[in-house]
Amino acid sequence: MHSFSVVVLIELSHFEPWRLPYSLDHHQKELKTFIYSFTWEDPEVDMQHLDLSPSDSMFVITSAGDNPLHYSIASSPRNIHCVDMNPCQGHLLELKLGAIKSLEFSDFFALFGRGYHPHFRKLLDTKIGCHLSRSAYRFWTRNADSFSSSLYEHGYSGWALRLARFLFRVAGVREDVERLCNCDSLEEQISIWRSKLRSVWLNPVVVALLQSPVFCWNALGVPLNQRKMLLDEGGVYQYVCDTLEPVLSSYLLKTCNYFYLLCLLGHYTPECCPFYLTREGFNKLKANNSSRLNAFQLHTDSIVNVLRGLTSSSLTRALVMDHLDWYDPGSSEAKDEIVELFRAIAPGGLVFWRSASRYPWYNDLFVETGFHVEAVGVRKQGSDIALDRVNMYASFWKAIKPVEYGTRAVC
Repeated sequence: MHSFSVVVLIELSHFEPWRLPYSLDHHQKELKTFIYSFTWEDPEVDMQHLDLSPSDSMFVITSAGDNPLHYSIASSPRNIHCVDMNPCQGHLLELKLGAIKSLEFSDFFALFGRGYHPHFRKLLDTKIGCHLSRSAYRFWTRNADSFSSSLYEHGYSGWALRLARFLFRVAGVREDVERLCNCDSLEEQISIWRSKLRSVWLNPVVVALLQSPVFCWNALGVPLNQRKMLLDEGGVYQYVCDTLEPVLSSYLLKTCNYFYLLCLLGHYTPECCPFYLTREGFNKLKANNSSRLNAFQLHTDSIVNVLRGLTSSSLTRALVMDHLDWYDPGSSEAKDEIVELFRAIAPGGLVFWRSASRYPWYNDLFVETGFHVEAVGVRKQGSDIALDRVNMYASFWKAIKPVEYGTRAVC
């Protein structure tokens, strides 16, 4: 046993009440690590439409926890229910919460900004561990080497980052990638992209990989049903063009787009990183004995099961990312989930989702259930306008539960 483990084992009874108790089914037991080491949705665009306040109760998918932390910093909502079937995603968010509670900014940024800390195990055993659930602590003792090279090379999404760096090395463009990430103007960035890197990303080998269902799931976390939706929108080549061209002509990677900066460099920088990794964001989360973190409740279960456990009209905001893309249109799963969302959302409350499709099939289910549905943004083929800093989803949607449902029973 590691020399510091005794300290943690004694103190574990004092862990924070973020993680709700859970039991694992067979499928969950097969999930040995996290799929996503970073979050691939733009929270700044979310904030433009959420109209969040300290009185709101949120329901979000955990993922890597980056966006729930952003919402907490920006608006300090009363409750943030973070839900994920994969227990390891909860372990990752728990580690971030425990690290905020116990570390100084320099150590915190080393862990989650650079993705590397030479003394992670010591920090875990002497500072972070007493704020973690037993399951999260055990996970991180087994996976302490995640911070010996780069956190972002681990998990399923780490495959994509490692492949990108391999591709750059083979193509001989590593220096061009560095230059792209250090441009001081969009004109320079566009020039390097088009003259040096566009042909690398859009070569037949990369396109073939993106057409592979095995690669899409294991490296990108894109399941079969969502992959089909993507292909139905015009094919992989067109999809990649429509994603990257507007982003690189609209957002400077060096200062404005930490999503692609991470993919290209394998780490964040102090000048370009998620809000929770800035000193300002960290200090807000740390303030008043980290009181903002009291809003977090981490659920390890399916979305529909968690919703069934919440009281009617107890939520005011929900973001389900691209989750509904995963379902088979012929199954009842999406309908069951949307019905539970309608019950749990208060009148006037909002639900948001993104999709690989411009007009996802399940939008009709929201309308049938009683929601009013509006498009926040729909990507046009060949457009040079990015929906957000990621621009990977073809559409972004909002559903509103009408206020009149507050005065009559809903079945």
